[in-house]
Amino acid sequence: MTISTTNSDTDILWTDDFLIGISELDYEHRRVLEDINKLHQDLLAHADLDRVKTVLGRIHARLQAHFALEESVMLDRGYVNYSDHKDDHDQLLGEYTERMINYEKDPTLDNRKTMERTLRIWMVDHILTNDKKMSQMIEGGI
Repeated sequence: MTISTTNSDTDILWTDDFLIGISELDYEHRRVLEDINKLHQDLLAHADLDRVKTVLGRIHARLQAHFALEESVMLDRGYVNYSDHKDDHDQLLGEYTERMINYEKDPTLDNRKTMERTLRIWMVDHILTNDKKMSQMIEGGI
């Protein structure tokens, strides 16, 4: 499977490759990617900054809620790499927050591309690697 995380002309297409086998997290992953695609479409359409800020805020809130749910699942199921996985969440949220603020202060094309690239690469890579590994370890009792 090939998923373009750097091509800013396309949405992230949801496929079953994103499924990690934990239904509540699969649902959340799909919603996050839909929000990223909504942001992408608004930016391509040159939506007004207030509308874009609303979507940025929604993504931020969704990431916070999603990470809290995922961390709760990991703790409840005794995931041994919880601390490292949580550190990844904290890093992503911190980077996204910084990029979001930079874009809101100075909505240039460079800031837009940096923000989108951060979201796209982080989320796709995180789901396909870290979350899949976590799910396999939890489901396999490792």
